[in-house]
Amino acid sequence: MDNGEKMIKQSTLALSFIILFSNNLFAYNVNNECEKKLNKGQYKEALKAAKLVENKYDSNFCMGKANFQLRNNEQAIKNFELAEKEATLQADQMQAILFKGITERDSGDFKGSSKTFTYGFQTAELGNSKYLQYEHRFLYQLGINNLRTKEFLDAQDYYTRALVLASNDNERAVCYEGLAQTYFYRNKASKAVEYGLKASLMFQKTGMLGEYADSSIELSRYYYLDKNEVKAIDTLKKLEKFCIDNGGEYYLAKTLIAQVELYTKIGDDEAAAVSKKNAEIVMQRLGIEDFD
Repeated sequence: MDNGEKMIKQSTLALSFIILFSNNLFAYNVNNECEKKLNKGQYKEALKAAKLVENKYDSNFCMGKANFQLRNNEQAIKNFELAEKEATLQADQMQAILFKGITERDSGDFKGSSKTFTYGFQTAELGNSKYLQYEHRFLYQLGINNLRTKEFLDAQDYYTRALVLASNDNERAVCYEGLAQTYFYRNKASKAVEYGLKASLMFQKTGMLGEYADSSIELSRYYYLDKNEVKAIDTLKKLEKFCIDNGGEYYLAKTLIAQVELYTKIGDDEAAAVSKKNAEIVMQRLGIEDFD
């Protein structure tokens, strides 16, 4: 897997769930027994609990999330479709549509996923600015889809439109990250650096430290593409110190591996060997051999 493929795979569904879920406009009961099990990572137990939830929307929606976590995507899609039909509020309906599209993408059905997100966006637009946050969410997801199918200009358009509608720094951060990636793939190095730096700083500001680490690693790659080796190295060295200071062993290992890749490209075999040795020590402590 090359660096570009790694970058695309960073936009995981789990991250999407964390960023995109809120309950300020919903009838959905986030304290139901199924949700409690999900929050503990007890997915099979959550599935059983969902069947006992009386509200049909709550039952199907949470069952869909449990099935997704269990990789039962086909069933999860059916659950989200049933939840959409049972929704009493439009926001709940759109949340089910959103999760259905995400699950379709995870199943490799990009065409179906984009169709679902487009329908969701059109549904949100009917709210006459009441659901701008959902307009943002569907546009952002369409950006991810187009990034993954390598339609970079379309991805750039969706991310740009989503950025305009972003209502908080978390949403702005992921849009900056998406834009940085599209520019990277289009070999627009200076623009990739511009938006990559914005993403990294915004993730750090919002306390999304895992995302901050990942975006900093990518920022180093953007600097290298921009022929700024000094900045590329400096970015990773600063991230290494940040991980050490904050006890982030997993991301420290990822950072050291990124250093090995960078030093190898530059031709500094001695520095690459040092970073590799340090990475192996950390990974041994963590009990891992490779990163997904």
